Amino acid sequence: MLTIQGPVERGRAPRQVDVPDGHSAAFGGCGCDSCAFDIRLPGAVAPDFRGELDADRTTWWVTNTGDREPLLVADVDHPDETVAVRPGERVPFAFDMALIRPSTGPLSVTVFATLARSRRAAARPCPGLDPVAVPHLDRTSRYYAVLAELCGTGPMPTSAGIAARLGMSPRAVDAHIDYLIDKLGIPAPAIRSTGWKRTALVAHVRRAGAA
Repeated sequence: MLTIQGPVERGRAPRQVDVPDGHSAAFGGCGCDSCAFDIRLPGAVAPDFRGELDADRTTWWVTNTGDREPLLVADVDHPDETVAVRPGERVPFAFDMALIRPSTGPLSVTVFATLARSRRAAARPCPGLDPVAVPHLDRTSRYYAVLAELCGTGPMPTSAGIAARLGMSPRAVDAHIDYLIDKLGIPAPAIRSTGWKRTALVAHVRRAGAA
C-alpha cells in the first residue's frame, strides 16, 4: 500500500492518493495540461518531471516516464541514500518514506509505504490508542513507531529525541507527524505554538482511546 502526496502549497492541503497493492498511480506535469495524472504538478515548473509508482506487498517501483531528466528518489529516514532513476527505467524500492524530485527545480512528491516485513517487530502499542476508534494505522510502520514514542510516559519528547531513539533524522520524524496529522484529520488550532502538532496528535489519540 502506498500513499502519494503532492507538493505542499501555502494555504492548501496537499493532494494525496492511495495506491493499493497491485495498482499504480502516475504523477507529473506537462505543457499541454491534458495528460492524465493522479497527482498533477505544474508543468511550467518542471515539464519533464513525470513518473509512475507501482505498489507491491514488499517493495514499490518507480518508473521514470519523462523524456530527458532522471528522477531522484531519496530515503527520508536516511537522506544520503538517493537513487537516480533514468528516463524509461523501472527501479524497486523498500523505503518506508521517500521524496521523489527532479534533477532541477523545487518540486517534490512524497511517498509513504506500508510494506510487509516478516522479520520486523511491531512497534509497541500506543497506550492511548483505541484501534477501533482510530482505524487503519499499521503498527509495523515507522510512523506508528513515532506515534508510540509520543504517547510514552514522561514529558513530551522532541523530534530530535525521537529521532535519536529510532535511528532516523528529526526531519523524518516531523514528516511522519505531518502524515499522521493529515491522515487522522486533526485541525490546526487558532493559535499555533511551537510543537503544537505533537501536542494535538497525542491529545487526539488519547481522546479516541477514551471514547
